[in-house]
Amino acid sequence: MTENTFAFRLKELLEHHKLTLQAVGTALGISRTAVHKWTRGGEIDYDNLRKLADFLKVNWIWLRYGEEALRAVQDAEVVELPMTDVRRRYTAEIMESEARMKLAQENARIVTWEWNLITDEVTYSPNVEEVYGWPVNRNEDFWPHLPPEDVEAMKVMYENTIATGSSSEYDFRILRPDGEMRWISSRASIVKDSAGRSVKMVGISMDNTARMIAEEELRHSEERFRAIFELAFGAMAYIGLDGTWLRVNDSLCELLGYSAEELYGMTFLNLTHPDDIDENMQYLMRLLAGEIDRYVVEKRFRRKDGSHVWVHAKTTLQRRQDGRPDHLISVFEDISASRAERERLQARIAELEARLAANVS
Repeated sequence: MTENTFAFRLKELLEHHKLTLQAVGTALGISRTAVHKWTRGGEIDYDNLRKLADFLKVNWIWLRYGEEALRAVQDAEVVELPMTDVRRRYTAEIMESEARMKLAQENARIVTWEWNLITDEVTYSPNVEEVYGWPVNRNEDFWPHLPPEDVEAMKVMYENTIATGSSSEYDFRILRPDGEMRWISSRASIVKDSAGRSVKMVGISMDNTARMIAEEELRHSEERFRAIFELAFGAMAYIGLDGTWLRVNDSLCELLGYSAEELYGMTFLNLTHPDDIDENMQYLMRLLAGEIDRYVVEKRFRRKDGSHVWVHAKTTLQRRQDGRPDHLISVFEDISASRAERERLQARIAELEARLAANVS
């Protein structure tokens, strides 16, 4: 091995600094074997050459090519190339693209970050304090502002991400200096070296508070509606446009004698008395056509035991945001008793009228 080679200079530096191959490999995030190959005359790529030179605190040109190459570069005159139209156009496009990306990042409150798993150094985009509320220059600046349960969950997730080399997503909370709690949605991916080891984690984080608040309000709204739906005194149901029972409450199940699971396998027409179907469908077609907002009918439902129950059915249509019909909402009131009483009175009136007519004649 001659003195004017990369391998010779590398071995001299390792001996001078009393560095092992493993120490260099760990610092660069590569294997000990790769460093050993360099000391035996193996080729080194540009990125690792620059990292190696920085680690050894020497000029990378000297390390790779020697004194003569370094002097040639130092003595060379700088040549200013003219700005051609092509270069001007590409430069303008690059600047415009970078400006758009920066604007989009700031408007969307997106933070980009990078974590060097070898040195434990972290770097964040300049807008991190605006989004997080705190400057973050190292990991120790980040964790104290998170709830303990989020810290524990994220550390476990990161350990798994590093170990498996997979990507990860997590929504965490951060307490700002003014006491406001913000939700941050974070995504991270692993960068591996040539030996396949995880050496860096890169990610993006964005303020997701508005969406989380909206989801929480929607969840509470759904819970309140579910409670009202289930506890409503009257029988209620969501009915699909094809007549299937989509959702029923306990009152309706008690009224018809079926369980919810049994009803979900039927349609409302299956249980409607044949003599009442035509009128019901006429109103339904007008409702779907937009001619009416709701309709009310009196109809008979067949119960599980085979008997029929008269109900007062009030139905309205729920539409989607684009105006298309989505499903029906119906409320049913048991009017069997009042209907029987009405029929009894009508029969009594008919009887009296018949007697009166007989006496008159």
